[in-house]
Amino acid sequence: MKPILFEFGSFHLYSYGLMVAAGVLAALFLMLRLARREGFPNANQVYDLIFVTILTGFLGARVLYVLQNFSWYAAHPVEIIAIWEGGLVFYGGMAGALIGVIVFSKLKGLSVLRVFDFLMPFVAFAHAFGRIGCFLNGCCYGKFCELPWAVTFPHLDHPVHPTQLYEALFNFALFFFLYSRYIRQHATGEIMGLYFAGYAVGRFAIEFWRGDNPLWYGLTLNQWGSLLVFTAAAVFLMVLRKTTRHAA
Repeated sequence: MKPILFEFGSFHLYSYGLMVAAGVLAALFLMLRLARREGFPNANQVYDLIFVTILTGFLGARVLYVLQNFSWYAAHPVEIIAIWEGGLVFYGGMAGALIGVIVFSKLKGLSVLRVFDFLMPFVAFAHAFGRIGCFLNGCCYGKFCELPWAVTFPHLDHPVHPTQLYEALFNFALFFFLYSRYIRQHATGEIMGLYFAGYAVGRFAIEFWRGDNPLWYGLTLNQWGSLLVFTAAAVFLMVLRKTTRHAA
């Protein structure tokens, strides 16, 4: 793997940071195209939306990761800001971005559910790039594997499942599903609910092959988080369907 793609003196180009940036820029391009076609939101709001989502998402993801590894960061506090080296927890980012997007929508006078529906396919898209960055960085690796596509990282002495690529492929598939659903007729809020339910299922399954997450009562913390997110999303979708049916 190649955590650092390029070095020039004290300058280091990290593969993880580059892939995250590539994912964000590609998502921004697609968001602007869709916004111009659909008329919601406008271009300036798209720029503001992605800025808020990135800022609050990365903040939440980093805070949760630091809390999970508090003893190490307490001894190395300067490393807390080194997010370009990896060290993010997706569900922390999800919580942070949720808060940020809700506040943004309220301040702009936009429908919170419509904004989330517009945003969520591109969250899956950008997240896929981030997982490719994880693969290049060597983090978020899987358990021991003897399948033909197993990989070996420099810091491990055995081949493992490329769980980063599993999740990248899953997120790309989730993006195409949600995007195709969005451009067809859908109830406001449905895309958001489908994203959270779909991602939770995929993440729960992939965690069985992860080799770097400790277990808590038989499951990883991310699996417990996936169960909570899926339950909340399923309840939300059921309520939304009933509300839509009554309104019709």
